[in-house]
Amino acid sequence: MFASLKILLFLFFLQLSGFLELLVEYFRRCLIEIFGILKEYEVGDPGQKALLDPDAFKKDDVNCTADDIKKDEVEEQLDYDDDYDDCDGDDIDEEEDGQSGNEESRVNIATNDSQVSDEKPKQASKFDRLPLKIVKRKDLFVVDRTNKLGRVQEFDSGLLHWKIGGGDTTEHIQTHFESKMEMLSRKKVPGCLSSPNKEKKTKEHEIFEDINTEEQPEKSITATIDDVLSARPGALPEDNSNHLTSETDSSKFLFGIHQAKAHRNIKLLEDEPCSRDETPLCTISDWRDSLAKRCICVSNIVRSLSFVPGNDAEMSKHSGLILILGKLILLHHEHPERKRTPRTYEKEEEEDEGVACNKDEWWWDCLEVLRENTLVTLANISGQLDLSVYPESICLPILDGLLHWMVCPSAEAQDPFPTVGLNSVLSPQRLVLETLCKLSIQDNNVDLILATPPFSRQEKLYATLVRYVGDRRISVCREMSVALLSNFAQGDTLVARAIAVQKGSISNLISFLEDGLTVAQLQHSQPNLMHMQPPPIEPTSVHMMCRAAKALLAMARIEENRSEFVLYEGRLLDISISSVLNSMVASVICDTLFMIGQL
Repeated sequence: MFASLKILLFLFFLQLSGFLELLVEYFRRCLIEIFGILKEYEVGDPGQKALLDPDAFKKDDVNCTADDIKKDEVEEQLDYDDDYDDCDGDDIDEEEDGQSGNEESRVNIATNDSQVSDEKPKQASKFDRLPLKIVKRKDLFVVDRTNKLGRVQEFDSGLLHWKIGGGDTTEHIQTHFESKMEMLSRKKVPGCLSSPNKEKKTKEHEIFEDINTEEQPEKSITATIDDVLSARPGALPEDNSNHLTSETDSSKFLFGIHQAKAHRNIKLLEDEPCSRDETPLCTISDWRDSLAKRCICVSNIVRSLSFVPGNDAEMSKHSGLILILGKLILLHHEHPERKRTPRTYEKEEEEDEGVACNKDEWWWDCLEVLRENTLVTLANISGQLDLSVYPESICLPILDGLLHWMVCPSAEAQDPFPTVGLNSVLSPQRLVLETLCKLSIQDNNVDLILATPPFSRQEKLYATLVRYVGDRRISVCREMSVALLSNFAQGDTLVARAIAVQKGSISNLISFLEDGLTVAQLQHSQPNLMHMQPPPIEPTSVHMMCRAAKALLAMARIEENRSEFVLYEGRLLDISISSVLNSMVASVICDTLFMIGQL
């Protein structure tokens, strides 16, 4: 035990300056080699200029091209004068005139450069105050071969580059020792060849899809089948011409199906995302296998270090690490469009699609482990993470990914990870729920979460949280959902209104309070039996009951929501007069009853 405590103190980032930066650079290099992402965030990459400020660099390029033309003309004139030094005296006067002209052009170049430097964004570093300019001189005896080396000879860097999550170049990092050259050429497998019947079917499907795309109007709604079935009335925009018919048909169809029928321009997506095709045999090159193992190893180190107390504060301040985690949350997680195939009465022939997997998508196993480590790391550091200090390019991918996993209807989001044990219930949705609950501690994060579009996904998030509050089997998820609903309802009045109109939201929160009172009464009346057998309901703390009461109070303060509390006024009155209720919770419940009474 003493040795383990020593190791924990050793792995504290404050004791190892620069260690986190080394891990991030190695991690970024592996992701560049595997997925081809994050290249533009390195110093010297051609895409770095457009990433920092596209408009400013366009102006710089235009000015630089004009300056380069003038410089070339000056250098040509100087070379011409050097070659003919032994000319007559008449040529000397011309050379003096040329030199005076060159001095004037250099003065113009200097003034243009000062104007360009003023237009550039201000950098906070002291080294950016004195600009450096490299002037190329032509020498007949030295051959310049720097362009043939394949290395970057110039780059732009500053505070903005590091603030958006950029870093130093990582081309020098060795990610594997195996050769990328394939010595033996593999022959194509006959099973991979498609039959003429299959080609004919694919052509028919393509023609049918082209016809459907031509019939669809320009404006379309993207939604999954789960979104369409769970949509409440008014969630989808109605046509003015069919307004009367939609009102009459709304009572016939349930779950928003009438709205889906009224819209022909709905782009339906599959509930399950794109995944790899399982094949009997999958051969991966040695260098790819080694690269994937090293990347997973670095990811495991980052994940393990996030458990060490104190490291969460340091990791949450590193913009490069937060950028990488945001890129990995939804990497290659896409829901394909639902195919509308024509009706055919031909018998489908089952054919072998081949015995080898696609070489371009060899990274699926690695991606699953990386995503699990990413979600675990975010759950560990989210208590100290303040997303308001980061730019939109960093915080938006994280919030968008977390909200998507929270409402994703796929089995990948709701089922446990494939790498965990049989008895484990750790799933992406539960990790995201924990992350959002920790992020909502800070008001700045709550504002960013509520401002992340689209609003339809926000409504679905509230419905998911309400469902978790009503589920008594999982007490941990229930309490985290209560905390989230409380923070969201107190954050904005529109959100409080959206939560109140969710089916069972008020009832589930009151049931949470009643369950807490039931356990408290059992503890007071039969304290000896509580130690002998576990209670039927997990006991909750006074703090959580106070959060549930504050959520009800935030919803009751809105005038439109007070009619929703009419049916539950008696239950709230019974809770408020309970003898075992804490005084803080009782005062909040009384304030809620007072707001309801003003209806």
